[in-house]
Amino acid sequence: MSQRVARLLVFVASASVLVIEILAARILAPYVGVSLETFTGIIGVVLAGIALGAWAGGRAADRGEPERLVGPLFVAGGLAAMASPLVVDVVGPALVGDPLSIVIGAAVGFFAPAALLSAISPVVVKIRLASLDDTGTVVGSYSAVGTAGAIAGTFVTGFVLLAAFPTRPIVTAIGGLLVVVGLVMWRRRSDTAGIASVIVTAALAGLLLAADGPCDVETTYHCAVVTADANRPTGRVLVLDGVRNSYVDLAEPTHLEFRYVQLIADV
Repeated sequence: MSQRVARLLVFVASASVLVIEILAARILAPYVGVSLETFTGIIGVVLAGIALGAWAGGRAADRGEPERLVGPLFVAGGLAAMASPLVVDVVGPALVGDPLSIVIGAAVGFFAPAALLSAISPVVVKIRLASLDDTGTVVGSYSAVGTAGAIAGTFVTGFVLLAAFPTRPIVTAIGGLLVVVGLVMWRRRSDTAGIASVIVTAALAGLLLAADGPCDVETTYHCAVVTADANRPTGRVLVLDGVRNSYVDLAEPTHLEFRYVQLIADV
């Protein structure tokens, strides 16, 4: 493996972890809301996945042939990333928004892809480490490349992707890209493994793009849902990530539900 390819793989894997971490807040928000506790739970879970993945990847690289691990890790990480919104949709309705629920939701949805993708960096370092005399240089350079990838993934996702696309197409694209990279690197794969990976990827992509998810509309900042008022059949409430934001009565537009709107009308 050339140095250029090795650095590109570490960059892509690290960037993907941060893309998933930022998307996690948007995917969980309809079920647990947007709060400091939400971000705290997600960051903690993803960091735990990074730590375990780096440790396990390093041990696996020392015990076997590291060249054979890169492809399967990319494929598994891509599939886990694509499955994460679907898993959250299953467990989300049972979450209540407390810290324990946030950690559970983040763990079942995003721990696995973070761990699998974080195992790639130590495996690549093992492949590129030709001499103990260069240990510091090799480890330091790939740590820097991984950090650069994480920064790029953060900025591109937060400033560009989320402003242009809903979360599910982004997850589909990132997961599909990771699987393609994995299949290219999985040079010793069997035809059966390659075909199975493609089938699973296509199935997950179809589910992600076809499933409605919890949102009526996903805006740049929120998951928007319009619900009927249980007390007024003609009343409609706009809910953004679990918070009631606006109200209108279709049959009686002069009915003002929210107190702040009543105060404005009084003035």
